[in-house]
Amino acid sequence: MTLDVDAMLRTPGSWLSGAGDENEIVLSSRVRIARNLRGHRFTHHCDDAELSAILGACEDAARRARVFERGRVVEMGQISVLDRQFLAERHLVSREFIVQSAHRALVVNASEDVSVMINEEDHLRIQGFAAGFDLETAYQRADELDGALAGLDLAHDDRFGYLTACPTNLGTGMRVSVLMHLPGLVHSREIDRLLDSLRKLNHSIRGLYGEGSDVMGNFFQISNSATLGVSEPEIVGGLREMVLRVVEFERRAREMLFRKARRLLEDKVWRAYGLLRYARSVSTREALSLISAVRMGVGAGLIADVPIRTLNRLLIYTQPAHLQKLSGRTMEPEERDVARAAYIRRVLDAEATG
Repeated sequence: MTLDVDAMLRTPGSWLSGAGDENEIVLSSRVRIARNLRGHRFTHHCDDAELSAILGACEDAARRARVFERGRVVEMGQISVLDRQFLAERHLVSREFIVQSAHRALVVNASEDVSVMINEEDHLRIQGFAAGFDLETAYQRADELDGALAGLDLAHDDRFGYLTACPTNLGTGMRVSVLMHLPGLVHSREIDRLLDSLRKLNHSIRGLYGEGSDVMGNFFQISNSATLGVSEPEIVGGLREMVLRVVEFERRAREMLFRKARRLLEDKVWRAYGLLRYARSVSTREALSLISAVRMGVGAGLIADVPIRTLNRLLIYTQPAHLQKLSGRTMEPEERDVARAAYIRRVLDAEATG
């Protein structure tokens, strides 16, 4: 099926809605489940014929799943590099998934809260998303799709659980993550201590686009590391407890910062808002930094006329592929910086006058 980018541009993924608990600090929740077919090698050992067979079997099973009745099946080798980048910015596929496109596909439902990558590191990477801090809904969505695909003969061992290409995913094959905004911990210089604590407690913390991505705009992904010897509900519950602690640490850090340097922070927030409203050229990294400052201002009650859902949308729609799709043409970086500033101005002007 041809990717309908225009439709996706018109309707942002539901996880951008700004709903859910702790929605200023926790942008979204995600559950990812890794599965492989019995009788087939892992993808990095497969030849083209085997990858094609796996793709066909998994696509057929996904098409029969009720959740995908109004969905899209996107074969990665049939779309442009720009469209693949667009899907990565949308958090629907991994950065690694778009590099080698042959015999790979994405299946995603209309609201973009359930998807499956076929022939990534594992044969199936099932994903469930939810807005805000709502791990239970994300888990329910991923678990229901996992059940719908259970007709496939999956690789499972009585001792080790589900077999996966990477040993760190053995067992449940499940990674649960949240995307968090942590400027208080960054500016109070507590973030490094948090990172060390999370690693010691079998949790991982990464940048905006997961493994291998840079930390920009004070946005972090926090996820579980252990998948073997624990149940799926235990993984969800463990991350929920950890995220609640991080949310509390972030709130305390912000309170301390505003007590000690309120005038400086207010100036930072309003300067960022002014730049977003009136700048004529903004880079990707600068945009994320400015959005982060405004988001903190919204959380502190300084700015009342910019909804969280608007800031969520700006976070994604100011990325390079989205900008070029909105403009209908490819652009050099300098052109994108101008287009990014213009897009941000239009969005914020609409909020101010709406």
